[in-house]
Amino acid sequence: MKFVEEVNVLRYYKPFIEAGGGVAQVRRALGWSEWFAVKWWEEVFNEVGLSSIRGSVFARALFISLRLRGYIREDGHIKKRPPKPDYPTNSYAIEFVELHESFDRLGAVNVATNRVDENSIGILYSTMLSQGWYKILRHTFLKLVGIENYHTIFEPVVKEGQTAMAVLEIHTPRLYLGFDYRRDNIEMAAGSLRVKPGECSGVVCIYHATTACDAVKIARRHAPNGVEAALLLHTLYWLIDPVKELSCISTLLGPGGKLLIGQQVVESTPGLVAMVTAMGAKHVLSWRGVEQILRAAGYKLVKRYLRYTPYYIAVWEPRRF
Repeated sequence: MKFVEEVNVLRYYKPFIEAGGGVAQVRRALGWSEWFAVKWWEEVFNEVGLSSIRGSVFARALFISLRLRGYIREDGHIKKRPPKPDYPTNSYAIEFVELHESFDRLGAVNVATNRVDENSIGILYSTMLSQGWYKILRHTFLKLVGIENYHTIFEPVVKEGQTAMAVLEIHTPRLYLGFDYRRDNIEMAAGSLRVKPGECSGVVCIYHATTACDAVKIARRHAPNGVEAALLLHTLYWLIDPVKELSCISTLLGPGGKLLIGQQVVESTPGLVAMVTAMGAKHVLSWRGVEQILRAAGYKLVKRYLRYTPYYIAVWEPRRF
């Protein structure tokens, strides 16, 4: 971790670090993510070879992140191995490591070759979203970007509704619009938020749409003057066509509207990023890649908090011509 990035982490993400037991405990947990990533890559490479990165987003995420760290060579062979970290003692840090251990039991080769039951992956994904460390991460992000200052919010890909619930714990906006392209996610999110899918009679409106562009058309019926914020927490890699969909989202942002983004990237936690691709994420992103996508979609940077540790965090806004 570069010095400036480390200073910014301590400055902006202190509540998360404190909840995780301090810098040493958090580093142990992150160290396990690297250790497992190298283990998984070696298993996949030995069984499937370098060609795995063409057929598996999971394998590609491992390859890119580990190449970036210097753990593997361009030909895929192991160059060096991280030392096996001491096991953490903080409960949140332990949860994080246990998530990796649970995923490890599925078998990296099975994951890379699509031989894992979808329900098993789905259970792990739901578990991750509800774990304590993720709740603290989510809450710290929302406070950092000042979510309480935004009263009309659009969330693309609501997943199981945890981010919406976290927003409502901090403050009650006038309107919270959220969509997902998976109907099972819509049902779970609506159930958690105690609303009916597709109806918009109160503060929270959750509905199904195939893409963010389709969702924006629906959102305009309820927010004809636009929204104050688009909220993307670990969402960008779920979008089918990020540039196109972000461009559509920009048209929903009213005057002064902001895009609040937190995104896992390959520079952060290699094991975690790889796991999320196995859970269905469609893209492998670096922090520079995230910014290139946002610029290509017509946004300009307002403030960047963190590049990659524990993940990319920034505020952007549409370029107005």
